[in-house]
Amino acid sequence: MKKRPFVLLALALVLIGASVNAQDYKPGKNEITLGYGAFTGVEMANALFSIWPALGMTIGKDTLKDYNCSFYGLGDLEYLRWVNPWLRVGASLSVNPVSTLITTKSGRELTWNYYFITVMPRIDFVYFSKGIFSMYSGLQAGASLILWSDRQGSATINDSGLSAAFHLNAFGMRLGKEIGAYMEWGYGFRGTFNIGISGKF
Repeated sequence: MKKRPFVLLALALVLIGASVNAQDYKPGKNEITLGYGAFTGVEMANALFSIWPALGMTIGKDTLKDYNCSFYGLGDLEYLRWVNPWLRVGASLSVNPVSTLITTKSGRELTWNYYFITVMPRIDFVYFSKGIFSMYSGLQAGASLILWSDRQGSATINDSGLSAAFHLNAFGMRLGKEIGAYMEWGYGFRGTFNIGISGKF
């Protein structure tokens, strides 16, 4: 019998605590984004270094017929957690296909195709936020799984590997409340220019 008042008191304290926490909770602490990034560092490096085999063919007296490097961009999914009004942390998962095709007038053909599957933790510093508009900058660092397929004539080589990955977001802005759109400019594995939609919950 003596335990009953104690149990009721403990239950009342738990309910009061839950009620206070519910009143203190502010929606928008979590954020999910879905975006597209253009002109990634990986694509630009591929275009730059692909010049050398093309030059090698030309020096070897085999005239180039076609030289094409892809700039498909990447798809990106992110989770972000607002720590406080000026800081958010999270992680991104992105997939970036990259391909190169070199053909010559004599019929030689070289192709290589890469898939960069990248996971990077993220930290953002929000330096302006008013109403539905905010501006921020941030850093990311992580790893990328590389799946590639190289073809020279009838021979095809498939392999995989890991690479360090990074991204510097020099400037980003978001417009909207619970549902919004964002644009970012930076350099690295997520692209020079990024756009997307986001939802806070």
